[in-house]
Amino acid sequence: MTQEHVRFWLTLMVATSASAWGFGGCLREVHRLGDAPIDASEHDTGLRPNLASDAGTGGIGPGADGGPAAPASADASPEGATVVSLGDVASVGWPLQIAPEEVARRLSQLLLRKAPSAALTAAVLASAPRTNQDVGQLTDGLMLNEGSLAGRRAFYTWWLSLDEFSTGERDPAVFPMFTSDVRQALIEQAIAFIEDVTSRPQGDLATLLTEPAAFVTTATAPWFPGVVVPAGPGATRVSLDPLQFAGLITQPAVPTIYDYSYRADPTMRGMQVRRTYLCQDLTVDFSGERTGRPPVAGASIRQSIASLSMNPGCASCHGPLDPVGFAFGHFDAVGAYHDSEGGLGVDTTGTLWSVGSGGVTSPSVAPAPTFDGPPALAALLAMLPEVRSCFAAKWLLFATGQAPEAYNTWFSPTGQGVTFQADMDYMVKRATIAGRLHLRGVIRALTETHTFLDP
Repeated sequence: MTQEHVRFWLTLMVATSASAWGFGGCLREVHRLGDAPIDASEHDTGLRPNLASDAGTGGIGPGADGGPAAPASADASPEGATVVSLGDVASVGWPLQIAPEEVARRLSQLLLRKAPSAALTAAVLASAPRTNQDVGQLTDGLMLNEGSLAGRRAFYTWWLSLDEFSTGERDPAVFPMFTSDVRQALIEQAIAFIEDVTSRPQGDLATLLTEPAAFVTTATAPWFPGVVVPAGPGATRVSLDPLQFAGLITQPAVPTIYDYSYRADPTMRGMQVRRTYLCQDLTVDFSGERTGRPPVAGASIRQSIASLSMNPGCASCHGPLDPVGFAFGHFDAVGAYHDSEGGLGVDTTGTLWSVGSGGVTSPSVAPAPTFDGPPALAALLAMLPEVRSCFAAKWLLFATGQAPEAYNTWFSPTGQGVTFQADMDYMVKRATIAGRLHLRGVIRALTETHTFLDP
C-alpha cells in the first residue's frame, strides 16, 4: 500500500464517525472487501483499514479451496497505474477526468447521502486518485463506515418501492393486526435482511434472493407460521421453512406493495417481480382507480381471474404477469403466510415468459421455465443473467437520480444508452466472483463506471 493510501485511510478514520445501526446491533460485523474480518473491538471506533494489505490484494470472495481469497492480479493501466482485478474477468482501469474534490462529493452523496465533510474531502485529496479503480478502493473503505448504511437503505427503499408499502391502503376490518407500527416493522425487517446479506464477506445476489430467513419481532411473528421470538423491542433473525419462504421475495413488505386493500393482486405481484428483478415492463396504465374483482364464491383468487389471461383484450398484460404473481398465493395482502385461502387450496405453479412489445413472446430461458411457489421462482431468478444485469442497472439508475422504471429509456443502442449498457456489463463482470454477483462488489464497481465518474 502506498504512502498516499495509508494517509487516506488514517485521515478517513478521523473524518468519518460511527453511527448506530438500526437493527439492535445484529449487523455489526462488517468486512472490507477481500480482507479478514475486522476485530470486534474496532466496531465502535469507525473505519479500520488493513494497513498491512498490499494495493494488489483487493480481491473479494473465497479462494478456490474455500479459504481466504488469493491476492488479485495487478494489471497496468494505459498510464502505468496499478489497478486491481476483482471479478472473474480481469479489468484495466482508465484515467479520471474529474478532480478529487468532485470524487469526494459524488462518493459522499451516494454512500453517506450527504455533502462531504471537509475532512473527508481532504482525505480524498491526500489519496490522489488517478484512475476509476482508485475510486473503487476508496468506496471499499467508505462502505466500512456505518454511516454508509444511509446510502444502501436509500437504495433498498427506492429499488423495492417500500415507500409505497408504507402508505398503501389496507382495510382494518380485514387486517386488524396490520397497524402502522407493524407496517413499519415489516419494512425495517426487509431492510435488515438485505443489509445482513450485503454485509457478509461473501454476500451475493443469489443468497439475497433465496435464503429462507427474516428478522422477526414479537409484533410480526404472526406473519410466520410457528415462529416464536423473545419478547422485547428488537428483531430476532429466524430461519424459515425453505419450502415456504425464499429470501427477499418473501419478505412480507416486498411482494404485497401494490395489493388491493382487501385482497392480494397476482397481476401487480407479477409486475413487481418483472420490474424489480428483470427490468421488464409493460406499457400499462395503472394510474386509475383499481378496484379489482372480488373472488367468486367458492373460488380462489387465481380461479376467479384465470379467464383474464385467456381474454384477447386482457391477455397481453395478464398473460405474462398473473402466472408469476400466482407464486405468492400463500401470502395475503399484508404478506402474512396462510396454508389455505379461505379454506380453499392454493395453486402456486407458473411459467416465466419474457415480455415483448406485444405481451408474451418467448420464455426467458428455453425451454420455458416452470416453478411451484416462491422458493422455486427465487431459484429460477437467481440463475438468470438478466437478473444480475438488472440489479446492476438499478444501482446505475439510482446513482444518477432516475426513477426505478427508467431503464426503458436507458436501454437503447444509441446515445447515453451505449455508455449505460457498457457500464452495466462492466459492473456485472467486475463484481462476479466465482460465478456469483457480490453485492458490495456491485456498489464498488458502480463507482468505477463512466456513468458515475465522467464530467
